[in-house]
Amino acid sequence: MENVWVTASIGIAFFLTFGVACGLALAWAAKRFAVQVDPKISAVRACLPGANCGACGFAGCESYAEAVVCDPTVPSSKCAPGKQAVADQVAAITGKAAGAASSVISRLRCSRNEGDVQKKHDYIGFDTCQAASIAFGGPYECNFACIGFGDCEAACPFDAIGMKDNMPVIDPEKCTGCGVCITTCPKQVLQLLPKDAICYVPCSTRDSGKAVSSVCKAGCVHCGACTRKAKDVVNMVKDRIEIDYEKFDEDMAKACVWACSRQLIFRYLDSERQAKAVEEIKADQAAKKAAAAAKKAEEELQAGAAEK
Repeated sequence: MENVWVTASIGIAFFLTFGVACGLALAWAAKRFAVQVDPKISAVRACLPGANCGACGFAGCESYAEAVVCDPTVPSSKCAPGKQAVADQVAAITGKAAGAASSVISRLRCSRNEGDVQKKHDYIGFDTCQAASIAFGGPYECNFACIGFGDCEAACPFDAIGMKDNMPVIDPEKCTGCGVCITTCPKQVLQLLPKDAICYVPCSTRDSGKAVSSVCKAGCVHCGACTRKAKDVVNMVKDRIEIDYEKFDEDMAKACVWACSRQLIFRYLDSERQAKAVEEIKADQAAKKAAAAAKKAEEELQAGAAEK
């Protein structure tokens, strides 16, 4: 029994000594080969939101913090969730010009419900947009329509998206414009637009006008009326209307809204303003129609008088 205790004591002493030696060796190695981290990187990282959304174009907040400190070409205003406040803090830490942080917000470019788009089949499977899009392009007649299972809602790191009537509803106060929902949506019906944009086109279809008209009452029929009213500012890009918001102004906005034959496709972001514009357009169209009818009646009377 005594030999057992002696052996155990020797073993414990050995492993204790070995552990202490290894610990000291590791401590020495850590100190000897330690990589010095610029304190500015830690300071920048501390002021970032920490969402790791990737909107800045880097893998996460840590990567952006390192890049903005070490790379003189990386601007201080790349953090979309942090907006101008974070841009100013990063600029102060790095000594770079603050610049203006882009104020963008995610917008839904689909009018499936307004257009009364019907289902082409009942989807049975995993309730995700990604899964449903694999099954014949999605359950709706329009192959570019929002599927509505809420992948964007689940992916949003800021809880800025909710679902209503199987369509995403974006809270403009919570949305930071990080773009995570954009990359998540398999149909690309979400797009980052300037928060102060005047107009937008709530349709993502790339189909021909005839194909769109057959499945949706509110889809873009690619008539080109808006592109003619705002040449080189409103363009057809890969069979979808895109607006150059840096050049887009009030006059162009009114011209495009009035030119749109459906009054639902090219619309103001302000719903009240859109409703008022539609009333004015319809009144103008009715007045022109009445004037044309009156002119025709007058011409018929003159023609009848001339015959007599």
